[in-house]
Amino acid sequence: MKKLPFYLQIIAFCLLIFIWDYIFMNFRSLPVSVPVHLGWDEKPSFFVPRILIWLFAAVASFIYLLNFYLTKIINSLLLKMPNNNKKETRKAERTLSVFQLIIMLLLTVITYECISIGLGENDALSPINNYLIVVLFLGVITMVIYSVRIAKRTGSQNLTH
Repeated sequence: MKKLPFYLQIIAFCLLIFIWDYIFMNFRSLPVSVPVHLGWDEKPSFFVPRILIWLFAAVASFIYLLNFYLTKIINSLLLKMPNNNKKETRKAERTLSVFQLIIMLLLTVITYECISIGLGENDALSPINNYLIVVLFLGVITMVIYSVRIAKRTGSQNLTH
C-alpha cells in the first residue's frame, strides 16, 4: 500500500502519453473541423478547427502536472483539505492519486471519443463517460463525508482535553 500512489501516478502518466500519442497519430486524418462539445444526447453539438484538438492534450498535461505538484506538496494553499487529512500525508497522497487517475482516465476517454467521432468511426459518445463521472462524484462525496467525520472526531477530542 505504500507504493500505491506511485503506481497510480505511473498509470496516469501513461494515460497522458496516450492522449498526446493518439492525437499525434490521428491529427492528419482528422477532418477540417472536429467535435469538442457533445450535447446531453451524446451527439456532437460544437465543432472547432482541428488544430484546437491539441487543447485536449494541453489541458490534460496541465491537470496532470497540477495534481502531481499537489501530491508532492500536501500543505499547498491550492489544496483545500481539512488539516487533519493533510497531517496524514499517505492518506492524502493516496486520495489525490486516485482522483488524478480517474480524471486522467476521463480525459483520455473524452479525447479518444472526440477523435473517433471526428474520424467518423463513431457517431456518439459511449456510456463509459457517464460511469466515470459518477465514480468521480461518488469519490468526492465520500471524501467530504470522511472529512466531516474526522473534523467531528477531532472537535470532540479537543473538547475533552
